[in-house]
Amino acid sequence: MGRLTTAEREEAAAGFRPTTIADYLFRLRIKANYKDVTVFSDGPTSDSEAAAVGADLVALASATLLVHELRIAAIIGSSDLVKSMDAVLLHTSGEAIGGMAHRRDLHARLS
Repeated sequence: MGRLTTAEREEAAAGFRPTTIADYLFRLRIKANYKDVTVFSDGPTSDSEAAAVGADLVALASATLLVHELRIAAIIGSSDLVKSMDAVLLHTSGEAIGGMAHRRDLHARLS
């Protein structure tokens, strides 16, 4: 199978709008209309189901944020992004510092 040309890739990209977490949750709700709506109407039925839904949402949010972060790094450069993250570290609680330090390591490897 051949690769798309630049023009074909741009044409394909022009046919799509940006997708957000809200779009995903909307599609999930629509799917639930046909399968199992109880998670949305009554909430999780057990502690394990609540934990699973919570873990899935955390994973989804984390992946979405990472993709945006990598895109920003591609636009402004990893070094400027790391400088911005360091500035945020000065104004955050101790809990956030660990996550930001890991991000600094990630961007150091990408540079």
